[in-house]
Amino acid sequence: MLAAIQAQWRPLQMELFPRLMLLDFSDPELLIGQTFRRGRPDPEIWSASLPARTCRQGVPVAFDALGDFIGDLLLEHSAPDAPAVVALPRPVSHWRLLEWPDGLEPEDPVEALREREIPLGWPFSLEQAALAIQPLEQSPGASLVVGTSLQSLNAWIETFAISGTALRHLIPSQACVHMALQSLLDRSEPDVLVALLQPLADGVDLLIWRDGVPEFEQRLPADPEAMLQALLQVVDFCRSQLGDGPLRLLQAEPLQQASVLEERLDLPVELVDRGEYGSLHLAGLGELLLVR
Repeated sequence: MLAAIQAQWRPLQMELFPRLMLLDFSDPELLIGQTFRRGRPDPEIWSASLPARTCRQGVPVAFDALGDFIGDLLLEHSAPDAPAVVALPRPVSHWRLLEWPDGLEPEDPVEALREREIPLGWPFSLEQAALAIQPLEQSPGASLVVGTSLQSLNAWIETFAISGTALRHLIPSQACVHMALQSLLDRSEPDVLVALLQPLADGVDLLIWRDGVPEFEQRLPADPEAMLQALLQVVDFCRSQLGDGPLRLLQAEPLQQASVLEERLDLPVELVDRGEYGSLHLAGLGELLLVR
C-alpha cells in the first residue's frame, strides 16, 4: 500500500514542487551540479572530474561510459528524476555578432541566415548547425547568433538518453555567461570594455563585451607572462577596432595570475558575484530559467 501511494505521489510532487538539476559541462574536464527548486538554487554544490577519454573537444565519444557516469552521479545526489538543464562545453558552441545587410532582423532570422549563406567562419556549415538568434537592443540592426553542430548536439542527447535523465534544455556555454553577466553589462558605462577571464585546466578563456555586446573571444595561455602579453595584444586590437575606452577586468573563478595582472596593468581584477550558484555558468542557467 505504501509503495502504491508513493508511486502516485511522486508525479504530483514533481508537479507541485518542480525541481531541476543544473549541470555545468563548460570545462570539458569537469562537471559541476546544483539543484534548482522553486526558482532558487539549493545550497548543495557538487563536482566531479569527467572520466578520461569520454569526450573529445567537448563532444561525447564514449556514450555508454559518460551516460552511466552522469546517471550514477544524479542517483548519488538524489536527483534521478529531476530534468537536467545543461551548459554545454565551451568548444562545441560558437557565437557571432551579425549585422543584417538591410539593418532589420528578418521575420525568420534562422531561415534567412541559411538562405543567404552568410559566412560565419565556424567549423561547421549552417545546414549542419542548431542555431539561436537574439536581437540586440544595444545595437539596432544586429543580432547575436549562437550555434553548435547537429552532430555535437545529437551526441549529448544520446548520452543523456543512456543516463536515464530527462533533458529540459541544452544551452551553449557563451549564452550562459552572457545571461549571468547581463545585469552587470547593463550597468556598465558607455564604451567600457568588459573583459572576463575564465580559468580552465589548460589555459584561460577571454570574453570581451562593449556596450553590452559580445565582441571578442580567445583562449589565452596559462603561463602568467604569456597570458599578460596575449591579453595586452587583444585589448590593443579591440581598442583599435571599437574605440579607446577604459578596461574592466573580471574573473569568473579565482585566478592564480590575478595579482600579476593587477600589478602590471594597474587595474583591479574583480571576482564576479555569482550569488548562491556554484559557477558562473550555473548562475546563467538559473537566470535563463527565471526569464522563460
